[in-house]
Amino acid sequence: MQKNNISNAQGDAKLPLPYRALIDTYYLPLKIAGWIFFSIYSTIAFYKLVIDRLVNVFIILVKGEYTFVELGLFDYSDWRLTTNFVPFETILRYINYSQYFNLDIIIINLLGNLLIFTPMGFLLPLLSKKYRKAWSIICVGFFSSLAVETVQFIFRVGSADIDDLILNTLGAWLGYLAYKSILIKPKNNR
Repeated sequence: MQKNNISNAQGDAKLPLPYRALIDTYYLPLKIAGWIFFSIYSTIAFYKLVIDRLVNVFIILVKGEYTFVELGLFDYSDWRLTTNFVPFETILRYINYSQYFNLDIIIINLLGNLLIFTPMGFLLPLLSKKYRKAWSIICVGFFSSLAVETVQFIFRVGSADIDDLILNTLGAWLGYLAYKSILIKPKNNR
């Protein structure tokens, strides 16, 4: 069972997990359960960020309540109102003008965008050795968030914002840092 031990990013030490024998015994079922959990998390996150909004638009169109033109789908004439390409503009707006926003809006938009990709940064290194480097987690977080923001821009559901991209990527990196700090045993230099 030695081959199933989870090693750190350098591959030279076991993770300091308290139930090592249990983990080694049930390595494959735990890994499968981890991938299932990660898949469910990813599906729910993508659903809440994109699909839910697209389904609502589709239902409105099917009911005949509005047309494509009335909904503004694929109409990019006012993209400047719904899209932010200036880094930190939205974040600074929430910080500088916080008295004009409800606290729940600030928390959902800033903390929510930060936390929604944090599980990705924590779970991927546990589940696959190729994600045990910070750059790989940052790339996965960045491109996953870019996909969400692109779909929001193309279908005009939500608002495409570079600050969301920054916060989502930072959230994935923070998840990775949590993985490193909690699960990686520091190498002794004796």
